[in-house]
Amino acid sequence: MELNFNIDNVRYAFGKLDRVHINGMACKVIYHSEEGYVFGADDSEALAHSYSHEQLSRLGAQGRIRVELGYYDVASARKRLVQSAGFVSDLPFKSYARLSKKDAYCEALLELRRDGLIKMTDESLGANMVLIKGKALEYAGKETRAGDDRLDISRNFGEAPSPRTLRRWLVAKEELGLVGLADAMHRRGNRTRVMGPEETGLLMTEVRKYMSPEKPTIKMIHEGVQIAFDERNEERVKVGLGVLTTPSRETVRRAVRELDPFQVTLAREGEAAARKKYRPVLSGLDLTRPLQRVEIDEWQVDLIALMNDSGMSGLLTDDERAAMGLNKDKARWWITAAICCTTRCILSMVLSRQPGGEAATQAVQMIMTNKGKWADAVGALTAWDMHGRPELIVTDGGLAFKSERFRFACADLAIATEIAINGVPEVRGTIERVFKTFVLDLMPRLSGRTFSNILEKGDSDPTKRAALTVDDLTFALVRWVVDIYHNTPHRGLDGETPIACWRRLSTQWGVMPPPDMHAARTVFGQHKTAKLDKTGITILKVRYHSEKLATWLRREDSCTVNVRWHPKDIGAVSVQLGDRWHEVPSVDASLEGVSAQTWLTATRTVRAGNPKSNRLDLPAVRQAIKAIEERNEAAMAAASLNLEDWSGDAIERAERKVLAGVEFHERASSPQNDNELGRAIRDHVEPADAAPPAQRAAAKRAGSAPKTQTTLKIEED
Repeated sequence: MELNFNIDNVRYAFGKLDRVHINGMACKVIYHSEEGYVFGADDSEALAHSYSHEQLSRLGAQGRIRVELGYYDVASARKRLVQSAGFVSDLPFKSYARLSKKDAYCEALLELRRDGLIKMTDESLGANMVLIKGKALEYAGKETRAGDDRLDISRNFGEAPSPRTLRRWLVAKEELGLVGLADAMHRRGNRTRVMGPEETGLLMTEVRKYMSPEKPTIKMIHEGVQIAFDERNEERVKVGLGVLTTPSRETVRRAVRELDPFQVTLAREGEAAARKKYRPVLSGLDLTRPLQRVEIDEWQVDLIALMNDSGMSGLLTDDERAAMGLNKDKARWWITAAICCTTRCILSMVLSRQPGGEAATQAVQMIMTNKGKWADAVGALTAWDMHGRPELIVTDGGLAFKSERFRFACADLAIATEIAINGVPEVRGTIERVFKTFVLDLMPRLSGRTFSNILEKGDSDPTKRAALTVDDLTFALVRWVVDIYHNTPHRGLDGETPIACWRRLSTQWGVMPPPDMHAARTVFGQHKTAKLDKTGITILKVRYHSEKLATWLRREDSCTVNVRWHPKDIGAVSVQLGDRWHEVPSVDASLEGVSAQTWLTATRTVRAGNPKSNRLDLPAVRQAIKAIEERNEAAMAAASLNLEDWSGDAIERAERKVLAGVEFHERASSPQNDNELGRAIRDHVEPADAAPPAQRAAAKRAGSAPKTQTTLKIEED
């Protein structure tokens, strides 16, 4: 058995009097041949378009051809004069019921006439009207109602027509078809205004005052109409003219209801409310791939939090806590968030006290970062691994998204950007709806919540109830996004969860990979210059050296080079030598993946054990880094959501306050005994600094301070 679905073999026929609509354009047949048809525009003979039979066959299969048979025929033109709708099914309900009754009686009469049971005379029709009525009920539809006194005679099947009326119905149907039975009773009546031009003008002058930001009521408008007519009548009486009839309140109400609804809302509520109420809602964006469109926006957190990070506050300086907003003041935060419009997955969140270009750029960086460490830090049960390079980023016209930092970062990563129309949040409806979900679902779970307006706030004082720290806020945000929002069925995804949609579409389409580490350092890192000498280059007291640097130094001697370094990973930097960039690792390989903040915190911790020493033991610093990462992993992950300042001033400030005069050295190895395995362990002698203060003072006066024998060398300033 062979199935053939070839539609090109179908050939359509069109008459000279037919009107053909192709792709919505009305036209008529001008010429046809074996190859196809030539159609001319319905309103012009000069415009013509040709279609082959194969093209017409495909258009017909797609439902893009509509034919009005015999449209230009005289009989069709007569039908259109009496026809009130294009199709019988389009008639109003009452008109349809009247036509149904007429057609049933006509068909009943024709059937009885064919059977020879009735003649067309008045006597025969009147004597057999009961028989005609019974036969008509057989042709009537299911909705037919007979004998109901509430129906008018034209729709009640129980009320039979007169013989003369029945013959007139039959003639109309034979001449014009079924449409000849349609009437225009719904257009009957005098629909013109009773009031004259002067009355109508005076009425509408007062009625238009309804379109006012003060939002007057219809009662107030009616009172204004009465006053206006009274004043006009007084003037007319003085000049000997008749008085005008004052409109009733119902007349005023109908006049108000006849005003353009959009113009009324625009005048009374404002442009935004009118656009929101009357803007057509279609199917939305046509997106198919993950990261095809990403929307970024800023939102002031609807919560007052204590700016205190319990896990890290003891390890940061006052300046660092103030810069990160952790100075125990009560204030409101800003979130710079990004969402994938295709899958509805939230891709980044950056907390800051004042949003700007740096926060927006960090949000872009977070889009291309696997956020598993944030999910692990809060104990989330679902992965937060959605990341990749977006194709298009859509923002509003805020200063953060107009900054060079943000625009140039997107340009370097070949990410298209689009600034939506200001004041029209509907064009960025996906991210705006997420913020609304924050307000409705997450914020009520937290103490210290503020409110959008004074009516919602009531007598509540959020400042007194601000009991959340930054850790708590970060924990709630990440846990809610990862475990609740991403696993909740989304109406915009036809009931699919965002994480399931991401898994499905990323498997089908894939995503563009994030930039390599050199590109990340160039785009998101810090740019500075450093002096190159025989020790390499040094940034935050971390030395970087390689064979390429040594080769370059032999040719150029000491020089200044351009450096790109990333505060999230100080294990390597990018150095420009000539026209090319090279990755240079740290001399200390253990610093790979260590952030600048962790490095400074570890240095400060080790130095706090001996504040007089400027020579620090690198193994001790490494142990401090490991301890900080293990003990404060959650706190560090939470802090990484906060906007960090690593500008040139911030680096100089850190080097001046934390690393000024500090030198790092490796611990000396213990000597090996001759002719024996292993290494000798020297006798431990307590350092002078370890003795009580009284003993150290006495020893100093006597000039006989004990000598220190230890592998940790400390040089006093």
